[in-house]
Amino acid sequence: MTNRSALLVHGLGSAAGTWWRFEEELQAMGWSVAAPDLRGHGAGTRGGASRHDDYADDVLALRPASGPWDVVVGHSLGGAIAVRAAARDTSWARQLVLIDPVLRLDEGVRADTRRQELIALESSLEQVVAEQPHWDARDHAERFVGLQAADPAAVAATFDDNDPWDRLADVAALRAPTLIIAGDPKVFTVFGPSIAREVLGANSRVRYETVAGAGHSPHRDCPGATSALLREWVDNLATSGASARRRRTGEHFEE
Repeated sequence: MTNRSALLVHGLGSAAGTWWRFEEELQAMGWSVAAPDLRGHGAGTRGGASRHDDYADDVLALRPASGPWDVVVGHSLGGAIAVRAAARDTSWARQLVLIDPVLRLDEGVRADTRRQELIALESSLEQVVAEQPHWDARDHAERFVGLQAADPAAVAATFDDNDPWDRLADVAALRAPTLIIAGDPKVFTVFGPSIAREVLGANSRVRYETVAGAGHSPHRDCPGATSALLREWVDNLATSGASARRRRTGEHFEE
């Protein structure tokens, strides 16, 4: 199967360049790839609201002329945006891949996360390297560029405009088979076993995997293992179709 299309949706305080690895790998497999800068990020538009629906409006407008995206990949906030968009328009994407998606952010956590994200925008390259010494040098550089280019007002508004932050109701509306690649609960993840149980119970089209040793960014923490999961998922799209992926895994439910 050729001429497949992928949309890569980055996370909060990030930018399109952080997808460099997935973009190169998919292009090498013959895919066409789009990786936009979200509003308030990178070269994205400035001003306006930062609700999940506003972000979803932007990515829904990027539908290829040829039809649905074959796969949409979203990290963190990007995962929440992809879920919102796919729930609103079930013909937008044939499959989803959500990397440690922030589908729920409890009020007790939201204020602290907001503070941490705004502090992170002031990070130097040396601080980025020190915080994630195991990352590839290009991941360090792209993370730093994304932080420098993000609009603090937009980052703050993303928390303030989404109260409550809860996209679990949208999960039940998803019709696209969905792979969730979460971080290791023993390291750090925003998508732990408890929320995984809720998501899997809400929609049988969802598959849940964790990446051992990875934190909130499995595609940068453990790129080999994460890329292997992505390749298996999209290769299956070409060979056996979506129905074969509609299975769930429960072996990761350790507290």
